[in-house]
Amino acid sequence: MTRTTTNDKKFNILFDIITEYQSYICDSALAYIEKNLALAEKAGNNEWLYRTKLQYSFVLSSSGLFRESKENIRTIPAGELSGQLLIDYYKMEVQLLENYVSYINDSRFGSKYQPEIEALRDSILYYLPADDVADRKFYQYVKYFSTGEMNLAEEELLSYFKAVEPGTHEYARICASLSGFYSRKGDKHNQVKYVILSAISDIQDAVKENTALMWTAVHLYETKDFQRAYTYIQSALEDANFYNTRLRNAQISRFTPLITEAYQQENEWQQQMLKKLLTTVSFLFLILLAIAVFIYIQMKALRRARTGMKKANEELKEMNGKLTLLNHELSEANAIKEGYISHFMDLCSEYIGKLEEYRKMIHNNIASKRFDELFKLTASARGKANEVKELYDNFDKAFLSIYPGFVEEFNELLKPEEHFDNKKGELLNTELRVFALIRLGISDSAKIASFLRCSLQTAYNYRSKIKRKAIHETDDIEEQIRRIGTIGS
Repeated sequence: MTRTTTNDKKFNILFDIITEYQSYICDSALAYIEKNLALAEKAGNNEWLYRTKLQYSFVLSSSGLFRESKENIRTIPAGELSGQLLIDYYKMEVQLLENYVSYINDSRFGSKYQPEIEALRDSILYYLPADDVADRKFYQYVKYFSTGEMNLAEEELLSYFKAVEPGTHEYARICASLSGFYSRKGDKHNQVKYVILSAISDIQDAVKENTALMWTAVHLYETKDFQRAYTYIQSALEDANFYNTRLRNAQISRFTPLITEAYQQENEWQQQMLKKLLTTVSFLFLILLAIAVFIYIQMKALRRARTGMKKANEELKEMNGKLTLLNHELSEANAIKEGYISHFMDLCSEYIGKLEEYRKMIHNNIASKRFDELFKLTASARGKANEVKELYDNFDKAFLSIYPGFVEEFNELLKPEEHFDNKKGELLNTELRVFALIRLGISDSAKIASFLRCSLQTAYNYRSKIKRKAIHETDDIEEQIRRIGTIGS
């Protein structure tokens, strides 16, 4: 392999590296440009030298060093150039002037460069070969655009756009041109659409020397989307700083204060709204807390009320039970009263009849002067015994008619061997009569003794004897006897 071939390869590789870096980071591009300039001068190859110097001017112009870029391009003898090199020379001249006009951003001074720019574009269009359809369409569009022939300009530009591959630096450039075209035409929708496509393409192609992201931020600012506008303008500024370009920094600095101020104002407004919202939420929380405390107190009071009601219900239930028992006892007392009234009315009627017969008999004896008969009649004790027996019989019948199961229930309180053998319907004996009187509520032993025609000690003995006969020898045997025959006993 010859030395010339090796230098050719080295130059072309460095040239491609510079092409990649010239829109990514200028410092790296300048480092490789210096290597290629040294290689071109050493090889004595003017074509290499001019091509590299055009790259050098591009990077200097893109970074905002317009004077240095112009001085560098003036070292290239335009009269010695031809073909694509001459076309690239004119393109570089146009870029330099356009960047400078954009940098000064003043129509009073920038307008004087417009004729020179148009003349250079005409030269480019003149020297472009007929088979370079894409470039010819672009510069033909620029010519129509500058002369105000908008329909023809749009036709040429869209035709060129269809031929460009998306995601390339050329695609980003044509999208930016379309955005500028529609901006002048007043078509806001397409203006924004194509500047966004241009920004996307620059990001995909890792282009840091760009303006599309800045113009996207400006559009978002105009639509009051300050949050995203601030994010995009900061990203554009980061790209400009990364590339180290004074030109893009100058352009971005025109909009950064406006967008930053709007963003800060929106943030302040949001913070104020957040404070108001927090105040409102805090107030509502306090209200909810107060309501919760009130509900808790009410529920506690309700629980106490329920407890009180439950207690009252239990007391009422107990009172109802007592009332029911009293009603039962009253019903029982009424039943006893009615039974006794009925029975003793019969007895009274019977004794009145007997007394009438006795009176008549005495009257007849007196009338007949049978005094001996009267004396015998009043002196006999048999009549008294008969009367007492009849009293007990009537008592037994009356009592057992009211409490027919008295004997059976009474026996249930006694030990089996102590049961009374009275058959059903059999009259009471003296011992049973004592407790029959207790069942009727007569607990005074003196009264019991008087009724039964016995001594007080005998009455006591009867009562003590039954306590010993009880299944459970306790003092409440008589209380149990008092409940014999009651309802629910």
